[in-house]
Amino acid sequence: MKDTDSEEETILPAGEAGPREVVRKEEEMKTMKVRKNVLLSLFMAVLVSIEISAISLIVYDRYFATRIVAVDIKGFIASQRDLYVQGKISDEELRQKIETLDKTIQNIPSNVVVVMGDAIVRNAKIIKP
Repeated sequence: MKDTDSEEETILPAGEAGPREVVRKEEEMKTMKVRKNVLLSLFMAVLVSIEISAISLIVYDRYFATRIVAVDIKGFIASQRDLYVQGKISDEELRQKIETLDKTIQNIPSNVVVVMGDAIVRNAKIIKP
């Protein structure tokens, strides 16, 4: 005797899906959508992380990283002395050029270390007033 409450298999024409297959395909479609959403979220997280890292490096390099520059004060004083002795500049011009040197040194940002030009061998920016 067959149980009337149990599901009976029906024979469907070729090309038609049964109710179980339809449910299975719907579940597969939902799973694929979830996988796409997870991959998209992962991709966006990686992209945002890369952008934030790049911006952080740029800001650090621009505003916080210590730089070393040299000021050739000895050469500046020697050249100004020669010009003064030769009479090419007056007392007032000499005073203005020394004040310009002082202002140049005072305007250097706090993340820049200033050393004498004589101490630098190579690979340092030299500030000329």
